[in-house]
Amino acid sequence: MAVQKTYEELARPPKPGSWEGVYWGAVSSIMRTVGGRLSESMRIGYQYGFDSGEMLDYIYCNEAHGAWGIGQLLDRIHLNAIGWRGIRQRKAHLQALLREAIDRQQAPGKSIHIVDVAAGPGRYLLQVLQELGQDGLQVTLRDWDETGLAQGQMLAQTMGLKVVRYERGDAFDPNDLARITPRPQVVIVSGLYELFPDNALIARSLNGIDTLLEAGGLLIYTNQPTHPQLELIARCLPNREGKSWVMRLRSQEEMDRLVAEAGFQREKTLIDRWGIFTVSLASKGQ
Repeated sequence: MAVQKTYEELARPPKPGSWEGVYWGAVSSIMRTVGGRLSESMRIGYQYGFDSGEMLDYIYCNEAHGAWGIGQLLDRIHLNAIGWRGIRQRKAHLQALLREAIDRQQAPGKSIHIVDVAAGPGRYLLQVLQELGQDGLQVTLRDWDETGLAQGQMLAQTMGLKVVRYERGDAFDPNDLARITPRPQVVIVSGLYELFPDNALIARSLNGIDTLLEAGGLLIYTNQPTHPQLELIARCLPNREGKSWVMRLRSQEEMDRLVAEAGFQREKTLIDRWGIFTVSLASKGQ
């Protein structure tokens, strides 16, 4: 209940004229007018949303850019924020569990279909493909944001990856998920459920994935049990819809319960040293 209360409190803006409102208004204005003009990561965040695939791809690259020297310095400071450091560690954990999932699903003459239901550009997955090779693999990267999909398509072409397909899709619509063919052996949900407060919505998505996934298949999913900058983010940073980016924290127990209720059994979880992001591997029964 405490987690939900935190979300509800942050979802309510400060009262106009209150000290809190004046303070966060000033901080937000400075970040937008100074950081948004000079720092490339801040510019991307204000244009596409700080939770967007475009932003995530820039964070993954971890290369500071900006206007003049001060802009590059501000960009590096932003890229080094603890949340973004945790995101890059989450990427490494995603890649580690993806390698394990591919290895477990491999068999002579068997093709493995991997689906990320909300991938954005999907840089983390493309890098694993480039490392392991494309033989016996088929990859579908879906997202609702067409800009991120187009960015990913260009990246895949640049990397010479021919087994990757990008398509627009709704990760919360079981009927839309059911259109994916062939049925995958590995499904990934990364950085999505943390953006939505409603557990019923998450359950609908997981049930759709359970129906989609082949028997004996593997699910890789992420969670966010905590974050040290929740209020700063909620008061100052817009999400992909241009609204306040209010994160919904879930304990690992809560997230695992939703996964179990959808028919999966969690096998292992990796977590960064700050305890912000987890990446888990779960299996579907035969």
